[in-house]
Amino acid sequence: MKAFKEKIANHVPYLGYAVFIMAICISVFSNKDTSGKSYVYNTKGEKVELSKINFSGKSDSSKKGSLDGEQKLNTPSTGFVPVDTSQPFSKITFRQLRTYIPGKEVPKEVKDMEGKNVNIIGFMTPLNALENMDEFLLCSAPPLSCYCAPPIFINEIIYVKLTNGVKTDFKTGVVTIKGRFKVNLDVKDEYSDIIYSIDGTSID
Repeated sequence: MKAFKEKIANHVPYLGYAVFIMAICISVFSNKDTSGKSYVYNTKGEKVELSKINFSGKSDSSKKGSLDGEQKLNTPSTGFVPVDTSQPFSKITFRQLRTYIPGKEVPKEVKDMEGKNVNIIGFMTPLNALENMDEFLLCSAPPLSCYCAPPIFINEIIYVKLTNGVKTDFKTGVVTIKGRFKVNLDVKDEYSDIIYSIDGTSID
């Protein structure tokens, strides 16, 4: 017992130092200041007052994030001209569109489609919503194909922008799109640039 007391007595100065260091750490890293307000640190290391953090899940209309439905697809920007629906609509297929290989010469059959009224069937892939959409991708296969299905390449995707106030909800089956067909002949990135687009006038 005596030896134990002597051992404790020898460590008392070190315990005092430990308590002193703990007190400094608590004062430095405390989440409260002298006003009694609570703070946390964000991912940038900035001190933020806890009461000003929005925990409701509702986004601030002045700050748009990546999942608020406001993101835009990087598509060819051209001046819009109304689609002349009095002109006939020619049927085209993804089999025809696949003949254009990015980096190679555009086949005459594809080049001749530029600016023409067309109708084509395919599967919808939503971009940022499932209801009341005016833009989406039309693909040669459903967006949720099984693992054994072949991949969809960039020459099997059409960016569709519905015009004249036409809106649609997401449809899981095959749809028919009518509209003016456009070919982007200035493809800089064959893996991400949009090659085909349609100014859609209707969807069935």
